[in-house]
Amino acid sequence: AIRSWSYQAPARGYTPRTRCASSLSLRRVVPPALERHRGLAVYRHTGEGPQIVLVHGAMDRGAGMLRVARQLRGRSIVRYDRRGYGRSVDAAPVQRFSDQVEDLRAVLGGRPSIVCGHSYGGVVALALASTGPAEVLGVVTYEAPRAWEPWWPDPPALDVEPADAAEVFLRRMIGDGAWEALPYPTREARRAEGSTMVAELREQQTQRYDPTVIRVPLVVGVTLVNAPPPAAYEPELPTSFEAVYAVVAAVNEALLVYSASLKVLPPDEKLWTPC
Repeated sequence: AIRSWSYQAPARGYTPRTRCASSLSLRRVVPPALERHRGLAVYRHTGEGPQIVLVHGAMDRGAGMLRVARQLRGRSIVRYDRRGYGRSVDAAPVQRFSDQVEDLRAVLGGRPSIVCGHSYGGVVALALASTGPAEVLGVVTYEAPRAWEPWWPDPPALDVEPADAAEVFLRRMIGDGAWEALPYPTREARRAEGSTMVAELREQQTQRYDPTVIRVPLVVGVTLVNAPPPAAYEPELPTSFEAVYAVVAAVNEALLVYSASLKVLPPDEKLWTPC
């Protein structure tokens, strides 16, 4: 049986009782220290406990994990811009998927860590965990794709410009109005990241890790926007559900967490076609 837990975020305006509020959240916010590892921009928030390393997905950057970092205020948090995004856009291009795994290993720096990855970042986190590094204490993923599966949507066709694919992706994520409100240089910078996004999507068409060899606790998250949680794995589920159930079923010590409050763009084979 698959162990699961359902999470519902507090309603807007909710204030926890004083006795339940962590004193860590009352501390002054200290700006993160900017470091460089393998040419990557790494943001380190000092705090207590083992470091929690946040790995962003495609067409994102470490700043996209900032709200998560704020929720974990008082803990040791590390965010970074993956190769080809944000302040790591000038780092040497990724030649193979293993480059992403070695980047994450370098960011950990041998320190005891809990690695949390969203989407493609979850794939990188799982791949690192499958190599059995002693410094990885546990892994959390949120809707990590399994693009090598026959039921997963294909990446952009070869005749689609990567910049156009990136723009279509972001328009669906943030809306046409928000996209068009961005300054022209920002839009062009985001479009330029399309080549990285397309390369990552195509790299995922080959399975890059074996989840059955992961020996650390694993928490796998999925949103309930598209469907209610089933009692067990069902092949008819939407691709995001199929992906998380496949991972949970393969790992011995895994917990599936449902979130009823997060909205994540579901995979879509029509995603890459400009209108």
